[in-house]
Amino acid sequence: MQILMRRLLFIIFISPANGLSQDLDNLVGDLIYLTGKYVEPAAQATIYQSSSGWFKTAKAQELWDLDISFQANALFLPKNKRNISVSESELVNLGIQGDQTTANIPTALGGESDVVFEGFIEEDALEFDAPEGLNQSVFNYFQLQASLGLWKGTSLITRYSPKVKINKTHFQIFGVGLQHNISQWIPNADATKFNLAALVSYSNYKVSDEFSPANLVLGTINAIDVKGESYLFTILGSKSVNKFDFTAAIGVTSSTFSYTIGGDGELLLLVLNTALTTLEDNETNLKGDLGVNYNFSKFSINSNITFGRFTNVVLGFNYTI
Repeated sequence: MQILMRRLLFIIFISPANGLSQDLDNLVGDLIYLTGKYVEPAAQATIYQSSSGWFKTAKAQELWDLDISFQANALFLPKNKRNISVSESELVNLGIQGDQTTANIPTALGGESDVVFEGFIEEDALEFDAPEGLNQSVFNYFQLQASLGLWKGTSLITRYSPKVKINKTHFQIFGVGLQHNISQWIPNADATKFNLAALVSYSNYKVSDEFSPANLVLGTINAIDVKGESYLFTILGSKSVNKFDFTAAIGVTSSTFSYTIGGDGELLLLVLNTALTTLEDNETNLKGDLGVNYNFSKFSINSNITFGRFTNVVLGFNYTI
């Protein structure tokens, strides 16, 4: 086995003119192209998941007050993010089985598919099904959030979502942020009626997706992990009317992603995951928020909607200690 591994490494990395090397190079290129198309909508969706629900008002939190929140979230998955069109003209090694030259296949947010890809490595033919997706129109998940009042109208916010599983997709997130009341620095501003604040946050999240195994001669792939980091910069304003706080905000996110394919076959996974680094990039998105918060005693209920490429709705139940 060790001798075979050394020979394959020599063929692939040292002898690029060899037919096996060229076939594998073309196959890897096609797989990376399809993987990028498959995971991109899911990566974009996590940006809106991670940037929603950070605030319920722009008011300054009282010093050492601790606000505990349980948040229910609903991320709406638009149809144009659930499927992609693939043409054989975009591929080098792989083709679409049958008479079709183009096909619609699901993204990680899509459903099932009967499309089969076929290709070759020298004399060995291979075929595999297009991977299936989440198969949901709405992704529901829950998270816990805590906000601690600090000095000078600043709040420290942390959030955590335990691993959520829907079908064969797993999602988990951790985040930390700071919110600072700006109104206190504006002369003659009436903080009892209107407040302005700035918020910055950092989120770290992971999406894992399993799909039907694809046998690629040198090994099998059956999963992909997307790890992301997002920074959020937001300006928000809120107006108080009796027991209600009405909030509007605009924010910018800056996000980076990394991808890892899972399966069997050490050499195949090494080649694929090395090539996957070409998909790593920084993405910037603009998003808006509208929210309302109702206060009663030490409790409050807030609702927030985030909109942009995706729409995310948060319903929070809060208690202040």
